[in-house]
Amino acid sequence: MAKTKPTLFEQLQQGEQVETAREKLGVRYSGYMRLVVILLTVIIAAALFPAAETVEISDEQNARSMIGLVWLNETVRTEYSFPITKPQQQYAEEARRAREQEPPVFTRSRTPLSASVQALSRTIESVSNYLDGLTDNQAFMPYLSERSLILLRNMDAPARRRSLAAIGRKVENYLTVLARQGYINIPREQIAVSTIVLRLNSVQQSIIPTAGLVDSAHIIKSVEAMAAGALSTAETAIALDIMQKIAVPNLVYSNELTEQARKAAEYSVPRTIGIVRAGEILIAKGDRITEQALNRLRSYGNARYLLNKQNLSWLAIVGNIGHASCIYAVLLWYLYYIRRRMFDDALQLGGLSAAFLASGIQAFATVNIDTSAPLQLAVMTPAVAMLAAIIFDSRTAFYATVASALLVAGIRGGDYPTALTLTTAGMMAAYTVKDIESRTQIFRSVFYIFTGLIVPTFALDAARSWEWREVGAQSLTALINSAISPLLTFGLLFVIERVFNIATNLRLQEFDNLNHPLLLELNEKAPGTYQHTLTIARLAESAAQAIGGNALLAKTGAYYHDIGKIEKAEYFVENQLNIGNKHDRLSPRKSAGIIKDHVQEGVELARQYKLPQRITDFIPMHHGTMLIKHFYAQAVADAAESGQTVNESDFRYSGPKPRTREAAIVMLADAAEALSRIVKADDREDIEETLEKIFRDRLSDGQFDECDITTKDLVKIRETFARNLVGMHHHRIAYKELPAEPEEPVASEGE
Repeated sequence: MAKTKPTLFEQLQQGEQVETAREKLGVRYSGYMRLVVILLTVIIAAALFPAAETVEISDEQNARSMIGLVWLNETVRTEYSFPITKPQQQYAEEARRAREQEPPVFTRSRTPLSASVQALSRTIESVSNYLDGLTDNQAFMPYLSERSLILLRNMDAPARRRSLAAIGRKVENYLTVLARQGYINIPREQIAVSTIVLRLNSVQQSIIPTAGLVDSAHIIKSVEAMAAGALSTAETAIALDIMQKIAVPNLVYSNELTEQARKAAEYSVPRTIGIVRAGEILIAKGDRITEQALNRLRSYGNARYLLNKQNLSWLAIVGNIGHASCIYAVLLWYLYYIRRRMFDDALQLGGLSAAFLASGIQAFATVNIDTSAPLQLAVMTPAVAMLAAIIFDSRTAFYATVASALLVAGIRGGDYPTALTLTTAGMMAAYTVKDIESRTQIFRSVFYIFTGLIVPTFALDAARSWEWREVGAQSLTALINSAISPLLTFGLLFVIERVFNIATNLRLQEFDNLNHPLLLELNEKAPGTYQHTLTIARLAESAAQAIGGNALLAKTGAYYHDIGKIEKAEYFVENQLNIGNKHDRLSPRKSAGIIKDHVQEGVELARQYKLPQRITDFIPMHHGTMLIKHFYAQAVADAAESGQTVNESDFRYSGPKPRTREAAIVMLADAAEALSRIVKADDREDIEETLEKIFRDRLSDGQFDECDITTKDLVKIRETFARNLVGMHHHRIAYKELPAEPEEPVASEGE
């Protein structure tokens, strides 16, 4: 019975199943390691989800993003009475105002007024006796400056005694006024309220207006006003000098008592703004979500959680695990059926899972950081998309972005606006690096990410209630994300490329260099192969451009695909210049073995020079599992004479078959360049017929079964090869030679 053609589902399951012997070994490709990665990812993601199903609208940022939308769920009717709690932002603002409006608390100074009056009397008496020469005691010095002492010395004795008496009376009177008004030990400008509290004892206190208080800065003006018309200029200066040094604040600020009072004021702010009775409708299906309705829903959810948390805790855990698993499955199913090779590689699976969790951890932070800033726009899902697009491919980037955006939305309590915004920004970010060739493309990425973040945000705002005060914060947050995501991407990319020897398009440029040591050695030891390689690189690059493939990868892979011929260059026809064919002295099987060995020798050489796996793959894939026809035909002919059988597998390359379009192009270019040498260079029909045969042979031999190259691609590749080969081997004009000039006759001897 003929074998039926596999279904599309079977093709997907079988895609990329063939692994090299090296890839099948080690912990990296262990099924147990993949299971560990998957379980850890699910557990960590589940731990980031809210603790119960009724807390999804408790996040202030998520709540504000819902205002103006239509309630699409069923009508919500309360099962029991509950208090309506204030939104966190409102409560925090009221608590802040309560603290600020609470008056500062002062206590009385331990130094009484009588002590200042006594010090004043001693100062007046001491300075008078000293200047009159009655004593050498200078007890006045702590309260009198040198300048004031000079002013007093310049007065005669009777005038000095009168001035000192007048100064003493005025200062004593002002000390009495100062004690009554209140002299505080802190600047009055620090008191932002109209009154202060004077704590008399543990149960008594009094309220004092702030306007009448005096601090050290106000004493100067007060003394000058007191002395106006009563004291001379010199007497005023002396009185001010004494007053500033002798007056002691009688009201002392207490930071401890003030903080206690402010905390009490903060705690006194009510957290509720009413009660909802059992049976009331909170919101009906189809109603617009208002701030008041959302606050009532949030309060109801919190009340349900508090009342039922013991019974629902285990259900919440199971639900969160299921929720996380469903979202993670979006990425896992894609990898299992479409990118099986990546799924089987625990390192690649772990890298994508880590990027997936990174978005979830950031989402968790946006929920738990107490701020009104739009932190959901700061989640760096665009960086996840860019890394996936550069390291893997744009389709993988799409699924990674969608899964990450859904995880963020789930952790934030079903935040659809954020999911849409991050998905859009991630897609635009991945687009900007799909064919990245230079790190300067970071500037383009910044613009596209910003556009992807801000356009959906503004569109959703316009669909609800547009609040201009939020536009600035949203724009700034989006701009910060769009600037940091590309920087983070390229920084991580540099580390990943070096640590894991991954070749992105950026790193491929380092190997697109004919001065690379391997290529220089190839040119020296196998010059024919080197020239053959350059031609293939040109063909492969042109063909990849024609079908929209990675031209840089095709060109770079072509450069290194035949480096295995370095060791035994003389056994390959392009290098056999005037040395004869060494295969004439070998059996067909031995010759085929030498030809096949250049693949393994090339792989080992690539590892020795640390070529990235992305380039190394071209070495075995450009031959796939093709039959070495020339020596196989010789073996069959010899066997026919001797009556022996020939094992075809001995004359086939070990593979694997090409897994990328670029590897398939190099396979075709390798054969096309070699066979084009035996046809007429100027006959395009002969070249096209030869190419048609090459393409048909590879296709019928199943060499393209494991890559996504299409018939349309093959047509374009064939046309590109034909055009290039005709151009390479075109005829040159046979230029006409100039006729030789006639020689002058030579005279004979005797003439």
